[in-house]
Amino acid sequence: MSELKQNYKDKQTSLILESVYRNAKLAYDATMDVMSRCKNNEFYGELSREQDRYKSVALNARRELSRMGKAAHEASPYVRAMVKTGIAVKTASNNDTSHLAEIMFRGTSTGIVDMQRTLNRSRMADENVRGSAEKLLKREQQFCDDLKRFL
Repeated sequence: MSELKQNYKDKQTSLILESVYRNAKLAYDATMDVMSRCKNNEFYGELSREQDRYKSVALNARRELSRMGKAAHEASPYVRAMVKTGIAVKTASNNDTSHLAEIMFRGTSTGIVDMQRTLNRSRMADENVRGSAEKLLKREQQFCDDLKRFL
């Protein structure tokens, strides 16, 4: 493989890893905010398992980026503040399980869209990284399906 092709492949691979890290870290933090308002033990357990997975995904993406000599960047402070504020405002007068599940569903759907866009734009990325990101997307879609029973 030519050096130019390899550089392009590496750039696309890092774009996927950056998206995975950014989305997993944001989801981890948002899940923590939602969990702090959750009163349903079954739903809390579901969120806790998902949060553990987000932590693991973020750590793996950061590790791979580091291996490539790249830094992992979180979502901008503005985006993080908007998510945190949005959750606080949306739950100020309603923290029913159904409402919390809807908040998680919408946030997860937003992450799915972002990840799919990144995958669509990074077709030349490392096959293993693409495969892992595609598995993550399937898992996120499954999480949305799991949330439906709490709506």
